[in-house]
Amino acid sequence: MSVCGGERFEAAVAFSLGGDGAVRWVTVGLRCVDDGVSGIYIDWKIGYGPTDHLLRMA
Repeated sequence: MSVCGGERFEAAVAFSLGGDGAVRWVTVGLRCVDDGVSGIYIDWKIGYGPTDHLLRMA
């Protein structure tokens, strides 16, 4: 549930890529459908490779 009490969200996933094209960070953001407030809810630093499977999973 959000601060406004809403329970419906739109979700987005973003990837930060290194110069070699490997995923370095995965970020998840949510937007409350009721009031439009957006935020980043989690960031994961990726410290392994290969990372191609992460892009395919999204």
